Order: sequence, then structure tokens, then C-alpha cells
Amino acid sequence: MAGGVELFLRIVLPMLVLMTMAQGANGSQAEKDLIQDLLRNYDVMVRPIDKYNDIINVSFAVTLQQIVDLDEKNQLLTTSMYMGWTWNDTYLKWNPDNYSGIVEIRLPAKKVWKPDILVYNSAVDSFDQMLQTNVVIWSTGAVEWLPPGLFKTTCDVDIRYFPFDEQRCTMKFGAWTYHGGMVDLALPDENAILDNYIPSGEWDLISMKGHRTSVKYECCPHPFVDVTYTIHMRRRTLFYGFNLILPCVLVCSLTILVFLLPADSGERITLGITVLLALVVFLQLVADNLPPTDVIPLLGKYFACSIVMVTASVVCTVISLNFHHTTSANTNTMPGWIRFVFLNFLPRILRMKRPGENSFRRKFLDNQAEVVMDGKVEEYPLMVAGERLGNWMGTNQTELSPLNEAKKELNDVLHEVRFITSRMHNDDEDEKSALEWRFAATVLDRFCVIFFIIYFVVSTLFTIAVAPGVLLPPDN
Repeated sequence: MAGGVELFLRIVLPMLVLMTMAQGANGSQAEKDLIQDLLRNYDVMVRPIDKYNDIINVSFAVTLQQIVDLDEKNQLLTTSMYMGWTWNDTYLKWNPDNYSGIVEIRLPAKKVWKPDILVYNSAVDSFDQMLQTNVVIWSTGAVEWLPPGLFKTTCDVDIRYFPFDEQRCTMKFGAWTYHGGMVDLALPDENAILDNYIPSGEWDLISMKGHRTSVKYECCPHPFVDVTYTIHMRRRTLFYGFNLILPCVLVCSLTILVFLLPADSGERITLGITVLLALVVFLQLVADNLPPTDVIPLLGKYFACSIVMVTASVVCTVISLNFHHTTSANTNTMPGWIRFVFLNFLPRILRMKRPGENSFRRKFLDNQAEVVMDGKVEEYPLMVAGERLGNWMGTNQTELSPLNEAKKELNDVLHEVRFITSRMHNDDEDEKSALEWRFAATVLDRFCVIFFIIYFVVSTLFTIAVAPGVLLPPDN
């Protein structure tokens, strides 16, 4: 038993190894001979056809790996893909029995003829953005080429509904010099291969479909065939919602607080201008990421509405503060239309009551008006009696000097009373006017709070309603 094992290890096993090496050497030599025979008289500049009028049919397929980036400002789409082209080469056929059963080989792409298919809407200097990998050749003459590439193409970006937008970017492939009578492109499946697709962090891929077209240009008598793929994708709005929309909503809500601050605090205008500057900064951030077109994005419209609201609130705040600090009735008489709007019309709608007046003091001043407006004092009845007594006793009225002095002093006192009464009347009118102006300011503040709340809610809901994919189903 031991002798048999020793014999196997010394004689049989080395023979098996030598036979295997010989077969491998024969296989390598057969592949070398095959390649030399195929390329001996092969010319990469000549179309591999039997007759000149024959058409080479190229089967076209695309495998999308990743949407790398969509540059909205420069309108450029960057994708990672690899192509799949298959055609038949008449000059690359062989009988596998003559070459140790070899049915397929691999050659550098530059060694065989290839259709000059390029990306028509390429955005780089070199239109050929594909890696020159090897081609796979079968004994039947079928050639398959799977070149990968990082493609940068132009894309007509539609920013109307940014950041709730959907984009459709096209990639147009076609032979650059071979017309349809020489090279034809076939599309077995309109859908791109997405088995190895890596999801993008910014875009949701909806579909990628292709279609074949034949276009006849004015320069050439024969039509040119191309295959155009359309990448349909929808933007993920979480990033923009958290970093732009939510801060804008919170900042705009501060506008309402402007009218809730006390008028004497001195911070109303400051708060309004601060909110306005914040919105301008947000709008600038949006503008920096979008192309300078004549289309205003949805988010830009919302920011514009918010800026209008904040600007109007600042103007209304200035008017309200002007009302609040108006005190003199002589120099700032309230016009009739302001009195009607802010003292009669709006208070009834807003269910506000005007502050009551001091009826006792007003009645007192009205009673004194007759004395003040008359300007003279009636003679005391004792004067009449004195005159009669003087005439009866034969005396002159001038002898009644104490009564004359009393009359003079009484006139002086009444003059002072008239001055004090007039002063009190003017002060009361000023106070009444100030109360009316302040009440008008309060009415304006209340109206602005309600109006801007409605404006803010309506503009926000309208923006959400018109955004595709938020309330209404997206257009697929």
C-alpha cells in the first residue's frame, strides 16, 4: 500500500501536472494565434460589412449608476453610467474547433472598429467621455462593448416650483459621422437598466426612458439616427424646508409681534427692519443657487410676498406711532375720513369700544362757557339800591367808593376765572384729541395684526397648494 502511494507521488502526479501545463500552453498559444489571425489584415477604419450598402445595426442600452450632481446655476447634469453596445463584425469570426474551442476573446477597443457614438449635448471639451475598455468578441462575430463614463451634459432646468420641482434632463447619443444608411441604432428596451443604481441624496429618480429618433438635417441627404434618454427626477425638499422655508416662516411670524409691542417701547421699527433684512438674506441665498433667468421660483415668490408683508408692516408701524404721539388738537386736527375709518367704521368691525369721556368735567366747562363767552359781569343788585338811596338822600354815586372798588376786584377775579376756564378747556380738548389719536393707533394695530395673520396664512397655504407633490399628486 505504501509502495503504491509512493509510486503515485513520484510518477503519476508529475505527469498530470505536465499534461495540465501543456494544455494551458496550447490554450494560450491558440488564443495568440487566433488574435494574430483576426488582426492580420484587419483595418479599424473600415466598416465590417460584406457589401457597402449593408447597415450595421448597433443594439443600444444604458445602465445608470448614480446621479452625481445637478448644477442648477450652470444647468449641468453629472451622471455616472456605463453603456452597452452590441454589433456584428463580419471580419471577426472564427471556428472554435480550430482554436482549442475558444468561443470568445477580449481585445483593446482601439484594435477593432467601433461606431463613433458620442453624447450630442455634452458640456465638456472632449465629447467622448467614455473609458476605452476592452471589447468582448464572440466566434459568431458579435462584438460587445461596455464602456463606463462620468457624463456631464446640459440640462434645461425648470425652476418655477423650486424647491418642490421636478426636472427632466435629456442625454442624446448618436453616431457623429455615420448616417442612418450606414449605422443604425436599435433600442431593445426603452427603460434604462437601474439594477445597480445608487440613490442620490438630493434627487429621487422617477424614471429613465429612451426613444429612438431619425432626423434629417439640411446639410446631409441621409437621416441620422440618435437615441435620447430622459432622466425624470424629483427634488427632495427636506434640506430646503429645514434650512430655508422653516426659518422664513418663523421670521415672518415675528412681523405680527411688531404690533403687539407697546408703542412707547421704541423697538417696533427696529424689529420690523431686522425681520426685513433677514428675509433679504434668505432671498439672496436662493438667488445664488439658481440660474439668472426670467422665471421666478416658487420659493422666491414666497419670499417676495413675505418681504412685501414686512415692508407694509413697517409702514403701518410708522403710521401707528405717528397716531400714538399726536397730542395737540389745534395743530393736528383729525381729518374726517380718519375719524370715520378709525373711530367709527373699524371699531365696529373689530368690536372695540371708544374710551368714555369725563362727563362731569365736560358739563362743568360747558356751563361756564356762557360766563366766559359773555366777557362782562352784571352789576350787583346792591349798586342799584345804592343809587336809589343816594338819589333819595341827595347824595352822589361817587361817594359809594367801597362798592366801586368791590366791583373792580370782582371783575379782576372773574378775568382770572375766565383765563383758568379757557386753559382747562384747551387742555381738555388736547386730552380728548390725544385719546382719539391713541385710540386710532390701537385700532390700526388691531387691524394690522388680524390682516397680516390672514395674509401670512393665505400666502403660506397657497405656496404649499401650488407646489407639485405636496397636496396634489405629482405629474409622473
